Amino acid sequence: MAKMNNNTEGENMSRERTTPKEEQMLREVVDSSPIPMFVIDKDHTVIGWNRALEAMSGIPAQEIIGTRDHWKAFYYQPRPTIADLIVDGLQNDIRRWYQGKYKRSKFVEDAYEVTDFFTILDGKARWLRFTASPLKDAEGCLSGAVETLEDITDRKLAEEALRESETRYRTLSVTDSLTELYNSRRFYEELQVEVERAERYGHPLSLLLLDIDNFKHFNDTYGHLEGDEVLIRLGQVVQRCLRKTDSAYRFGGEEFTIILPDTAGDAATVLAERIREEFANEKFQPADSPEPARETVSIGVAQYRPEEEARAFIKRADHNMYGAKEQGKNRICYQ
Repeated sequence: MAKMNNNTEGENMSRERTTPKEEQMLREVVDSSPIPMFVIDKDHTVIGWNRALEAMSGIPAQEIIGTRDHWKAFYYQPRPTIADLIVDGLQNDIRRWYQGKYKRSKFVEDAYEVTDFFTILDGKARWLRFTASPLKDAEGCLSGAVETLEDITDRKLAEEALRESETRYRTLSVTDSLTELYNSRRFYEELQVEVERAERYGHPLSLLLLDIDNFKHFNDTYGHLEGDEVLIRLGQVVQRCLRKTDSAYRFGGEEFTIILPDTAGDAATVLAERIREEFANEKFQPADSPEPARETVSIGVAQYRPEEEARAFIKRADHNMYGAKEQGKNRICYQ
């Protein structure tokens, strides 16, 4: 037993002799690194705070080394960093503090990476990615942890700009540039979705097909720029009349269509009448005309029939729209 105690004492003495050298070497490596980083020992005391982190945080090393205040560089109130959790063996608590923001490092054993947004570092808002890993002594025992930081703000901003650009592109690809309604490409996609939903749940579904009356004559008389104004104004009238669940599209030329989920034909006719009446009251003032001009719209209404194909559904709405034209225009046809 005594021999074992002697060995233990010898090991402790060995650790005491080597630890200062290890710490000195570690401090030199840390301080000369261009990567911002700090080091804490197993008591959470800061033993390394390099020049790169001084520059990033605005906190001089002499103010932080020897304290447990490393959290002040990142948070407004005391809370553990990843390095603290590793030192305490509380890896399971990382989820609590960094929910959805952390992952195991692919490159360093027993290390964790976190990406988060900070506003406290030198008063600037930044996205940081930091990696914390355990430090072990010559005998493989945990002696502390090191945490490195990378400012990825520019990368995050570039990624966000790319996402916004992609979103704008997707929006433009399904939007009519003149009326700002969806285009026919989006119409066919959405109609198929709503048809499938109506089949699945047995809910009603209606479709409106609108066509501006005598639009060619208006264009020939006043010019295409004035004709564009008519299209724009009809689009605005339609948008004012729609519910949140409805969607409107420029079908092509002077034709517009509206998908009305959970709406029976009679209710769709009421909405169609509102659109027809509001548009008929719109006044247009062509540049070469002393008097204001008016335009009207004919609307076909159709309610979806079980097991009906989308194109057949559209064809019935189109047929009713032409029926409204034949009946004298500026009216609604629902058969």
